[in-house]
Amino acid sequence: MVLCAGMSEIGTLERGLWGLSFSLNLALVLLLLYRRSYRSYPCFLLYALLNLAQAVVLFATLQRWGFGSAAMFKIGWGTQGMIILARAASVAEVCRHALGKYRGIWGLGWRVSVAVAALVLTYSWAVGVHSWLLFVVTADRSIELAIAVAILALLLFAHYYQVVIEPAARFLLLGFFLYSCFQVLNDTILERWLRQYTSFFNLLGTLTYLASLLLWGWALRLDQRKAESPPQLLPEDHYRLLSPAINARLKALDVQLGHFWRAEGRKT
Repeated sequence: MVLCAGMSEIGTLERGLWGLSFSLNLALVLLLLYRRSYRSYPCFLLYALLNLAQAVVLFATLQRWGFGSAAMFKIGWGTQGMIILARAASVAEVCRHALGKYRGIWGLGWRVSVAVAALVLTYSWAVGVHSWLLFVVTADRSIELAIAVAILALLLFAHYYQVVIEPAARFLLLGFFLYSCFQVLNDTILERWLRQYTSFFNLLGTLTYLASLLLWGWALRLDQRKAESPPQLLPEDHYRLLSPAINARLKALDVQLGHFWRAEGRKT
């Protein structure tokens, strides 16, 4: 959650939307605790709690020092670094729920994710070596782009191979994808060339966050019991009968990657 202006500097609509987003974020945390979904998504619970904490800290900072103050600037971007890492960890967690039952494929997925994260952080450090703020801004933009691309690749992979993603995980991914896409757009295009419309795009950002909160809340309302008991791959005979073209490729890919990672483990 990002506060873009002091409460005395924004209109009634913006104040109402900020209050609504905070309330929905709080409801999301309570829903995670009530349904004990934190057992399946502990990183997502941490992300939601950090969002709440950031909102409280920023609100207190705005009330004490005002918008545009040095304290507001440092605290806002300092807490944003924790939010970025928590969001990335949450997305990786949901992806593991979607692909974890395919050990070989997930082995490739998490290795690629770690490599991309390392490249992003290295690039951000190189760009912002003389400025921690530039480092955070660059890392925010790069990680959001990586998250959006990773989710899109996962959904395309699942569609091509007809991998069934549990409804809860699917809605969580859609919420992250929506938010990440807007953040990339805001960080790269809108803030660079359309600064005169900052208030308008801040409003759009709040609406996007609200939409993501609704998607996440809906995801947690769905039955988690099926997601907590990962389905097993069908026997080979069933694969031939049900979908020999698609499922055979998926199973072969999973088995091949599984053998590869085991071989790599023995070498090391």
